Amino acid sequence: MDVTRSHSLSVGLVGLPNSGKSTLFNALTKNFVPAENYPFCTLDKNIGVVEIQDDRLKRLANFYNSEKIVYGGIKFVDIAGLVQGASKGEGLGNKFLSHIREVDVILYVLRAFKNENISHIYNRINPFEDFEIVQSELIFKDLEVVERFCDESKERDKFKNIIQNLNKGIPIIEMDLTQEELNLIAPLSLLTQKKRMFVLNKREGEEIERIVNFDKEDFVLEMDVKLIGELDEMKEEERKKYLGMIYPRLTWVRDLIDMSCKRLGLITFYTGNSKECNAWSIVKGSNVKEAAGVIHSDFRDNFITADVINVEQLMEVGGWIKAKEQGLVKNCNKEYIVQDGDYIVVLANA
Repeated sequence: MDVTRSHSLSVGLVGLPNSGKSTLFNALTKNFVPAENYPFCTLDKNIGVVEIQDDRLKRLANFYNSEKIVYGGIKFVDIAGLVQGASKGEGLGNKFLSHIREVDVILYVLRAFKNENISHIYNRINPFEDFEIVQSELIFKDLEVVERFCDESKERDKFKNIIQNLNKGIPIIEMDLTQEELNLIAPLSLLTQKKRMFVLNKREGEEIERIVNFDKEDFVLEMDVKLIGELDEMKEEERKKYLGMIYPRLTWVRDLIDMSCKRLGLITFYTGNSKECNAWSIVKGSNVKEAAGVIHSDFRDNFITADVINVEQLMEVGGWIKAKEQGLVKNCNKEYIVQDGDYIVVLANA
């Protein structure tokens, strides 16, 4: 398995111009990129690493009275707005598509609000049609890549099913492919094979028509991106007062980060002491030797064994020494599959 630390994995924010994606990116990363009311304001990709807030890590740091606390993180990429014809180079099409190829998950930010002062590039409000425009461009580009590969490799018969489905407008992620077909397309890095999520950008308090087309999707959030941006610009006292008048709490940003962790298939393990406590978010299914390499490559290369206990259990019994005395710490070889919430001490050659 190619184990990767979470902030090496990335979520790409994609949408039509004026969908709210750059405003959402600003709120996620606290990096102020342009979010003005005109197409192609985002001329290049903007990248920010977002901390994964972790209550277990906070409790572990309090338990050890640690001097330093280090959260896991996810990389978010704000990708230039797309228009029809991007697959043929329209707008910033070629750059847009190359940036999508580099991310692990596509987050479609779709406009579901009306505002006469913020133009829609196609002068209508329909988030599903917006999604179809973006997805169609990705399908066209995938078809082009597959066709070119078939011409060069002389393997057109093996790709017949894939080509037919792409021509029908079906993305790779929705195809029922055999393992042989999956192996065939693996080297091509096809755009519509990427996992996806959706944000429906609506105004708080306004109802939107139920988007039946998104009912089958598991990773959909409705949020008021404009309100998130306004809150982010407020001073702390002003923000607390405003939130106190409206809701007990506002969790959209954290909900999106949590959804991203789930979509990326991440779990978290921990290391820590009085000097520093760390949360390490890695791909589910990683073994402990691979996880050791996330901490430091020397730990992977010189791995001997690892001692493991659930972090909640560690704190409950009063710490590492008491856990060892009670036989709660298990010694694991390199094949042990790391579980979410493991606290790990790696033993390696110097």
